[in-house]
Amino acid sequence: MSYKNNPKVAMFLVYVREIHPARETGEGPPKNPQGPGDIVQHKTMDDRIVAASACAKGLNLTLPVLIDSMDGVAEKAYRGVPAATAIVDLDGNLVFHSEGPNGVQPKEAEKVLRRLLDQPAK
Repeated sequence: MSYKNNPKVAMFLVYVREIHPARETGEGPPKNPQGPGDIVQHKTMDDRIVAASACAKGLNLTLPVLIDSMDGVAEKAYRGVPAATAIVDLDGNLVFHSEGPNGVQPKEAEKVLRRLLDQPAK
């Protein structure tokens, strides 16, 4: 089922950090990374923004990309590594979590999302 036009659902990619950096040290990332080999571990928020932009472009994403703070607030709150799927209810509670890439559970996530949508409005 597509949730793209459902006003009750907002989906985002939350870019938390580079899981497999090309290298840990160096002169910093290229200003216009062309592929995974150009992505280094972020030292600054600007580095993270450049990497997240390259990720979104490389994956041809159409959903909004949110970028975690350098201290990893989102990553810690939603256990966002590696490639996690998280569903957060309107009260900010984490109601579903699965880690990827091999542990992603789209059918289970779908069940949780449907259950949330079936609940009466508060």
